[in-house]
Amino acid sequence: MKYVDSGAGKLPLITLIAILAISLTVNLPGLAISPIMGKLQDIFPHASEFEIQLLTVLPNLVIIPFMLLSGKLSVGHSQSLLVTVGLVIYLFAGILYFFAGSMIELILISALLGVGCGIVVPLAGGLIGQYFVGSARVKYLGWKSGISNFTIILGTLFVGMVANRNWHLPFVVYMVPIVPLCLIPFLTKNYIAVHKIAPTTTPPYEPLKEPKITADDPRSKAKKPTDVNFHFTGDTAFKLLMGVIIIYFVTTYSSEVISYYLPFTFKHYGLSTSDTGDATSLYFLTCTLAGFALPKTIKLVGKDVLIYGAFIVMIALYLIGFFHHYAGYLLAVAIMGFAYGTMQPIIYDKATYLAPTAQESSKYFSYVLAANYIGISLSPVIVSGMSHLFRAENNSDFSYILNGSIMILLLLFMLWKRRTYSVEVDTALYK
Repeated sequence: MKYVDSGAGKLPLITLIAILAISLTVNLPGLAISPIMGKLQDIFPHASEFEIQLLTVLPNLVIIPFMLLSGKLSVGHSQSLLVTVGLVIYLFAGILYFFAGSMIELILISALLGVGCGIVVPLAGGLIGQYFVGSARVKYLGWKSGISNFTIILGTLFVGMVANRNWHLPFVVYMVPIVPLCLIPFLTKNYIAVHKIAPTTTPPYEPLKEPKITADDPRSKAKKPTDVNFHFTGDTAFKLLMGVIIIYFVTTYSSEVISYYLPFTFKHYGLSTSDTGDATSLYFLTCTLAGFALPKTIKLVGKDVLIYGAFIVMIALYLIGFFHHYAGYLLAVAIMGFAYGTMQPIIYDKATYLAPTAQESSKYFSYVLAANYIGISLSPVIVSGMSHLFRAENNSDFSYILNGSIMILLLLFMLWKRRTYSVEVDTALYK
């Protein structure tokens, strides 16, 4: 049997594969609908534009409460059982799509899909936080982000190929849960307990040992699980987590304009639909590469990697907003994707590190993921409201300039807090 280093001993490679396989499912809700929205208007002529848009928005909204519920249930309950329940619901919803014959059925099934995905999402990263520590945890959180983003690329290509044949065929992407379901036996506590290899370091061994933290560092107050007021006094884990959440929410919200508005921008400036597809694929490709290259990126950039990432996202948004050339667009989406793909797993790692116990990793992971999905859901709402306020509804560049300016505010916040836990990256963790 092959093993991987967990930072606290060794775990079976098949267990790592089983955990990473969960990430195949987390970014798919709504994917199969987007390319066929125009076709659905012909299939269901009496359906409103809002009803059709609801098919992409509703799963992400439903994910949020069930994600938080799953994070809470993961403490003290079988996480492999939660994963199984979530994947079964997810798969069942995917099968139901093939039998849907009305818009109301599609909407209800989309909500059910959100339920299943919401249960699964926090466990995809929480299990990494539970079983891996230090540099191993960071490495595999990067892999998790890379796999989930690469799934979008493959799913989009598949949907584009089959969408014109039959409007039901794109829903085949929701059969992906079959893969992690087959690997569930390797996620159970009994299997891991029997097959894991204990660390070989001499006692005393600290299973969750992290780099040393000085007494005056706020992080020293974030690792006191015996404190009865752990979450709510002084520089507690919850307050530190809020800084991480702010960074993640603003960056995700700002970056989402690529998904929502790039097709309209390309159309406005005379670029084709295939150009839009190439640019979008490039964005997710660089996100994927960033996840796998994370340790090397942190080693190269250093402790201010989150600040540099936010700066690059801001520059990319302004590039799209002010320079209307295809090559410039490709450069912008490429550097934005790499920056966001680098920041994402670091933020995941910070959230799981703050968990007072390894078993609570999924709960803390669900908090930052809630910020992610709220940012995705609110992006078009905020941009639309601000464009109306500034009477810029017909300005195709407004969303990028607006969000670039918002990123400037985030950068000022990060520079102000640059030596706090929320912003500074402890490079010792990534060696």
